[in-house]
Amino acid sequence: MRRLWPLLFFVIIFFLAIVGINTKPITLAPNSQSPIRIISLAPSITETLFALGAGDSVIAVTDYCDYPTETESLAKIGGFINPNLEAIAALQADLIILLSNQSQLIKQLKQLNIPTLAVNNTRLLDIQQAINTIGKVTHREAKAKQLIAEFDQQIADIQTKVTDKKIPKVMITMGHSIGNEDIKTIFIAGQQDFYNDLITLAGGENVYQGTNLKVPSLSIEGIMQLNPEVIIDIFPEADDHKTDLNQAQQRWKNLTYVDAVKNNRVHIIEQDYATIPGPRLILLLKEMAQLIHPDIDWKS
Repeated sequence: MRRLWPLLFFVIIFFLAIVGINTKPITLAPNSQSPIRIISLAPSITETLFALGAGDSVIAVTDYCDYPTETESLAKIGGFINPNLEAIAALQADLIILLSNQSQLIKQLKQLNIPTLAVNNTRLLDIQQAINTIGKVTHREAKAKQLIAEFDQQIADIQTKVTDKKIPKVMITMGHSIGNEDIKTIFIAGQQDFYNDLITLAGGENVYQGTNLKVPSLSIEGIMQLNPEVIIDIFPEADDHKTDLNQAQQRWKNLTYVDAVKNNRVHIIEQDYATIPGPRLILLLKEMAQLIHPDIDWKS
């Protein structure tokens, strides 16, 4: 039975990923041996390890690492925010891979003398660099280069199609505060995260241009003021939230003065890969590009 991941928790995780205290990543000493007992402390890292073909070396993951299906049989060591250090120590891992903004956990693991590698996944280039770094540590450099090359080629294909097209103003939302069955506050993608990168690559422009707030929140008045032409509302997959998407769509329809609502360009994406900045992020980019530019023949 999958553990529920409420949408608010997703927003908290996203907020921590963007605004967490960045520390200098801890790297392993040069070693000819590839680690054979790896613990992953983030879903994006888990997906990367399996995509690289290093899944057989993964012995434990967080409670929220559930892709691919092979993770179901692995030991679980708690959440992203509150992993069980006692369980981690007992597993005697060769390597723990986590995110560089998990600064407090990095310090605790260092005190336990557990080999640790920290990677970043804030921006799209960070995600690709994380794939490259994990590939080197696990001696899967060739596979890492292949994954990145395929990612870059698919990006190039999308950009070729959207070149010279009108650039609409796009708003990505990934959390709602509901009041009286109406939208009260939303959390949106700012200028400093991978969602902003995807908007640009998909042929759009982030409607939010401010740089002071890393995870902006908007009231209804704020949404109307920005007046996006396209709204993409991000939800985890169905098992990970309790929101009725039909009701969510209806709440947007109440904002009749917003261009995206008037022109029926509010889109809900409910996919696990839409909330995890890992190798499958290209799937989200493709979906976004098709929603931002529905006039393009994407099948050709």
